[in-house]
Amino acid sequence: MIGWRHTAPRPALLVAALLFPGFAMAGDIAFVPAQVANRVSVIDIATMQRLADIPVDGKPAGVAIAQAAGRAYVTSPEGKFVTIIDTATRSTVGRIAVGGGPLGIAVHPSGAPVYVADWYQHRIHALDPLKRVVTGHVAVGESPSGLAISADGRTLLTADRDADQVSIIDTASFALRATVKVGTRPFGVTVSADGHRAYTANVGSNDVSVIDVAKAAVVGTVKVGERPYAVALTANGRAFVSNQYAATVSVFDTTSLAPLATIAVDDYPEGIEATSDGRAVLVVNWESNTVQRIDAETLKVTGSAEAADGPRGFGSFIWRQP
Repeated sequence: MIGWRHTAPRPALLVAALLFPGFAMAGDIAFVPAQVANRVSVIDIATMQRLADIPVDGKPAGVAIAQAAGRAYVTSPEGKFVTIIDTATRSTVGRIAVGGGPLGIAVHPSGAPVYVADWYQHRIHALDPLKRVVTGHVAVGESPSGLAISADGRTLLTADRDADQVSIIDTASFALRATVKVGTRPFGVTVSADGHRAYTANVGSNDVSVIDVAKAAVVGTVKVGERPYAVALTANGRAFVSNQYAATVSVFDTTSLAPLATIAVDDYPEGIEATSDGRAVLVVNWESNTVQRIDAETLKVTGSAEAADGPRGFGSFIWRQP
C-alpha cells in the first residue's frame, strides 16, 4: 500500500452542524476519499453536514475537482484506476484504467487533460476524461505523489517523494522543464494563484520548501510540525500545513515566511484545502475520521463533520456549486 496506516475501531464522532453566516463558501461541497471504507464522503462546508457516501473501490486516496465540468476524479492506488464522479448527482459515471499506482491527481483548468502521478512507475500520465483513455506519459523522479497545476494551465508540478525533488512540467509539450531539489521526502505540493511560487510539504525533514517556479529554485524553507503532508493557501496571504504526527496545522505568512500559529486539530491530519472564497480551510483527519473547518483569519476551528473510515482528501477536493 502507499502510505496508509493500520486502523482500529473507534466510537462514532458527532457531526457539528455549525452555520458559517455571511461567508461566500455557502455552496462549497467537499468530496473526501475515505481509503479504508472505500467511499468518498460528501460534506456541505457551510453547515459541516455529511450529505452522502459514494462507493469507490480500490482504496481511494487522491482527488481533483474539475469545476466547470462538474466532475471529481479520484485515484485508487490498489485498483489502478481513476473513478469519475458527477458532483451534482453525487454518483460515479465511469472509470479510467491507469495501471501502476495512481496517487496524486490534477485537472487542467480547461477540464482536460487529467494528470495522474504513478507512484510505482515514476511517471505522470495524461488522461482524456471524455474518451477515458491514457494519452501520454512523462518520466519524473522516484515515487511521484502530489500534483499541482498553475491557474493558466501551462505548468504542472509533481512532488517526487523518494527523489527529494519537485519536477516542473510544461503542459503544452508535456515534457519535463526542470527539477528542483527540496527537503526530504516531499509529498504534497501546492502552487500559488499567480503561479509564481510553489510550496511542498516535506515529510522527512519536517519543513516546507518554497519554490520560485520560473527560476526553478528554492527561495525559502519554513520549519513546521512533525511529518507535514500538504499545504493550503488562503486569500489573506497565509499558508496552512497539515502535520500528521503532531495533530496540528502550522500557519505561516507567505510573504515573510514568518510562523503565525500552530492550531491543534484531530488525529493525523492529511488533506487540506482552502474554500472557494479563501476565508476558511478544511483539514481531513485520517485517524479521527473527521473533517474540520478553520477560519483563515481568526485561526480557530469553527466546525467539524464525521467522514467515512480513513479519510485522506489528498489533492483538490472542494467543489463550488453553481
